[in-house]
Amino acid sequence: MSLRIRIAFVAALLVFAAAGAADEEPWTWAGIEILGNHDVPRAEIEKIVTVPVGESYRVGDAPFWKDACATVKQQLDFADVSCPDRPLRVFDGRKAYLVVDIVEKGNEKLLRFRKPPSKDVPFANDEMLRVLEELQDKTLTAAMAGHAYQENGAQGHLVYVAREGDEDVSPLVDRLAAVVPQYRENLLAILRLEKDAEKRRQAANLLNWAGGDLEKLIRDSMPYLDDPDAGVRNNLSRFMIAFVDRVKKESLRHELIDAFVLQIRRPSHGDRNKGVYNLLGIAQARPEDRAYIREAGGDALRYLADNSIVFNVRDPARELLALVETP
Repeated sequence: MSLRIRIAFVAALLVFAAAGAADEEPWTWAGIEILGNHDVPRAEIEKIVTVPVGESYRVGDAPFWKDACATVKQQLDFADVSCPDRPLRVFDGRKAYLVVDIVEKGNEKLLRFRKPPSKDVPFANDEMLRVLEELQDKTLTAAMAGHAYQENGAQGHLVYVAREGDEDVSPLVDRLAAVVPQYRENLLAILRLEKDAEKRRQAANLLNWAGGDLEKLIRDSMPYLDDPDAGVRNNLSRFMIAFVDRVKKESLRHELIDAFVLQIRRPSHGDRNKGVYNLLGIAQARPEDRAYIREAGGDALRYLADNSIVFNVRDPARELLALVETP
């Protein structure tokens, strides 16, 4: 993956819920992200759902928009309208966006996922969970302070490059890279069978340090991009961003493209954001796949490029379109 994508992705870090002292500071309402509507103009929805652009949002504020979102579904006859309990918070500028995800009638398939798993599958090693938690605390704190670590997968696992003033987290990364590979199959079993969504999210994160045959790891984990939990899908797709350019087999790349195109059509910001960056990574690494991306998802990319107001969806969609629509 190019350095440009890595930096862009890190700059695009976002959070729906996070704890810590940084959350005590206010965020600024920047607008409403309304996606999924093709027949009803955005202006009609904005008449019903409003946010006080330019004013402050603080974690814990009541979700005053909930009734309005329900009204949009009822009055405009959509199959589904989803608005979260908290706005999308983008670290860059501490901006808050209300995300209104719409599913039009006839597109209910976008709400369907694999059956939730129902087994109990313990982690085979507790140390990797402790190290992961410490690493995530440090990287999230830096991101919320406005100086996120740069990330790359050049070493075959995820590394965090410290900027001036950042703490060196390489000992934690090195420990994960040493411990996690022997538990690859355990992590995949948790993704496949574990009923606890939080454990599946952790397993998806730990794949960043599972190493080995990354193409096989991506192939084996790809079915779980259809997990019913948005956090699992987000973490798994985020893992793939660092390594998807290593997939050599064309048939697997095309399967991945199909999965990521479905992801960018989903009524979920996390799906859109990660899916479009994965597609961009493939398009940059594999020019021969650009026509397939255009055929499979050109319409969805044009829609996002024209209608998204959040930079970490709009901008990569536009960059990707420029690649796939160039002869």
